[in-house]
Amino acid sequence: MAWDEWEQLKADALARRQNQMRLDSAAAAGGGGTGGAPDLKTNKTGQKTAVSALDDIHRDTGKAGSHADESSATAVREFTGWDTGSGLKDAHAEWVLQVKNLQGRLVKDQESLKDSHQQFQYVDYGVRSEIAQIDAGPDPRREA
Repeated sequence: MAWDEWEQLKADALARRQNQMRLDSAAAAGGGGTGGAPDLKTNKTGQKTAVSALDDIHRDTGKAGSHADESSATAVREFTGWDTGSGLKDAHAEWVLQVKNLQGRLVKDQESLKDSHQQFQYVDYGVRSEIAQIDAGPDPRREA
């Protein structure tokens, strides 16, 4: 490889690296460095509505889940001594477990929604802290 070719490859690599990130440039027309893409925000009204809806779903799931309890218990008693009776009993036990799991998941989703605004703030604080630690070196405009 010739020396001139090596110098050209180094210059090309440096140009590519410099074009990837420019912290000293002005913000894009839409604001920020995302080329006008909207900022990531939380919607408190929508969040409260979603939490309330999940609460309703949780309550209705409990009602729907217990709806089958009495009729299943009656069927199990009617088929006592038959494989059908033990099968119904096992199926109903699985049904109760699935309802309980679904309700647990709904509660976790509610908690996550309630905490989402705070989690976004933690991310913002973390990014701000990392940026504050960057040593930009001396400001060439202030050197005499």
